Amino acid sequence: METKKDVVYRCIGPDLTNGILACGFMPKATAEQSQYNFMIDYYSGFLLLSGSGRYYTADREIIPIRAGDFVQRIPGVCHSTEITPDGSWVEFFISFGRSTYNYLCSLNLLPSDTPVIHSHCDENILQQFSRFLYQLKTADDKELPFIALKAQEIVLSIVQRTSGTFSADSEREAVEQACRLLSGDIHTAVSLEGVAAALHMSYENFRKQFRKHVGVSPLQYRIEQKMKYAKLMILSGVSIKETAQLTGYSDAYSFTKQFTRSVGISPGRFKQMP
Repeated sequence: METKKDVVYRCIGPDLTNGILACGFMPKATAEQSQYNFMIDYYSGFLLLSGSGRYYTADREIIPIRAGDFVQRIPGVCHSTEITPDGSWVEFFISFGRSTYNYLCSLNLLPSDTPVIHSHCDENILQQFSRFLYQLKTADDKELPFIALKAQEIVLSIVQRTSGTFSADSEREAVEQACRLLSGDIHTAVSLEGVAAALHMSYENFRKQFRKHVGVSPLQYRIEQKMKYAKLMILSGVSIKETAQLTGYSDAYSFTKQFTRSVGISPGRFKQMP
């Protein structure tokens, strides 16, 4: 893969540690671009698009890195990333603030003890990266808090699709693909029949296999994803009305009813929780 360096760094407010918002494609062709005993104050994760290398923990545990792996740079944690110097390393990184990382961990949405998550990349995620990079480059300062939510959504969708335990069995792979489809584009309507068709499965067989492997119905899984992002938005200060719109609900009443049923408390009470 041949990709030129294309990155952007922005900041919400004056505090870089908590306000940074950055992303970009980063090729690293030589061994000199490895980073040893490296530590940053904010969160950054990258998906390795091509190439290979090794990740060293602070205790010198060695974790191989291959194309498709997602590597988390945990705030305040010393680590090293060593590049195989064959000229093929290309990564796409996303960075956001330490406080954002902390509350994502408090909701158990990010694995704080897993620096390297084995996965894969495809054309869809590359297009998503390119769109996000353009959005961050062209956004006004007042739009950055909403772009920050998109950054979290992308990272969480990568972690979600990489943290499963599906095998190479075609049935499980189909369900994994369904999870990715149902986890994306939270603000738009998704046809479950359309997801089944995309997987070349009958709707009834799709529902059966999905429940077998995931434990809930496709509809319930979709709702859970919507509520997950709704929590992030509310914690980020987005109004309940706007959160309803951003998660695909026609009005605040419908959203509030579903949120209360799923989470156990109303979004208003959730917003007031310490």
